[in-house]
Amino acid sequence: MAYLPLEIIENILLRLPVKSLLYCKCVCKAWYAMISHPQFAKAHLQLPQTQAKTRLCIIHFEEEKHDASLVVRVSTKDWESIGDGNGNGGLLDFDYSLSDANLKQYIHLLNSCDGLLCLVDTLGKIVLWNPSTRQYNSLPPNANAPKYIWYGFGYDSSADDYKIVGVSRLRRETVVDVFSLKSYKWRRIEKKHHTEVICSWRNTVLHGAMHWIAYDPNVPYPTVVAFDFEKEEFRQMTTPRDESSYILTVIGGCLCTPSGRDSNKMWVMKEYGVEASWTRMDSPYLNENFKCQPLNNQLKLWVNEEPLVVLFDVLDNRHRYINYTADLYVESLVRPYPSQNE
Repeated sequence: MAYLPLEIIENILLRLPVKSLLYCKCVCKAWYAMISHPQFAKAHLQLPQTQAKTRLCIIHFEEEKHDASLVVRVSTKDWESIGDGNGNGGLLDFDYSLSDANLKQYIHLLNSCDGLLCLVDTLGKIVLWNPSTRQYNSLPPNANAPKYIWYGFGYDSSADDYKIVGVSRLRRETVVDVFSLKSYKWRRIEKKHHTEVICSWRNTVLHGAMHWIAYDPNVPYPTVVAFDFEKEEFRQMTTPRDESSYILTVIGGCLCTPSGRDSNKMWVMKEYGVEASWTRMDSPYLNENFKCQPLNNQLKLWVNEEPLVVLFDVLDNRHRYINYTADLYVESLVRPYPSQNE
């Protein structure tokens, strides 16, 4: 019987979805080692078919049980099964719980990166979770964290490292603490930033940087402050001067902010970092309370700061409200652990 070289087997396996790959790990030790290797996860993540499989993760917090029920994969065919049309979400079928992660109080879903979701509860407990592989990691607490702090999550491509960024105001300065998944430690960034960052639990990540709306005492209108995950430093950009909005989102790879004058308009930075490229465009159903993300070719997802999601079908002009916190992610094999635990 002829055997295929491992290189050909790997090329075949890379084209399988995550669920199938998890089954394939049980075939033999060689396949287990191959699929479990971080380089395989990277190669699988970079394939176009992987990036195209966008899923919707919904968090429902049950106050009586004090745990988090997470889960839901959505496609254009079954999107109507999410919620019953009255905002009650009665048809949701949760198939996984994060109660073992010991998350307390209300759970905030910060954002997703390479298939990893970053969750933070109101007590400051942080969990990285991969809903595709069902792996999660409760991160060590930040001993230097102030009482009031905002978090962000992203990837440093130069160091091949996932980072949690904590931002707070301390003695009129914006203070930043960074947790590196690779070193598994918190450390304070010495570079100070004097603008007052207006943080929300939902930050905007684009081009390797985390973005917020900020207030600079020397500028009479809001500005955009970005924290670069690689350089670990701030940079600042202006917003349209006659339009005051404190919401940022990313649509089509561009920074966007709702118009402060017209709820059916938004400003789009067509060329990143070029302040003159802000362009006013139509944006039906988008206002200051929501951030918009594409779910697929037909659906748009709006998420606001409250536990409310709006799914909008642009082809049929239909929408559905869901009283849950949600965000998008891609299916991946990326592990929420430091490299030494591989």
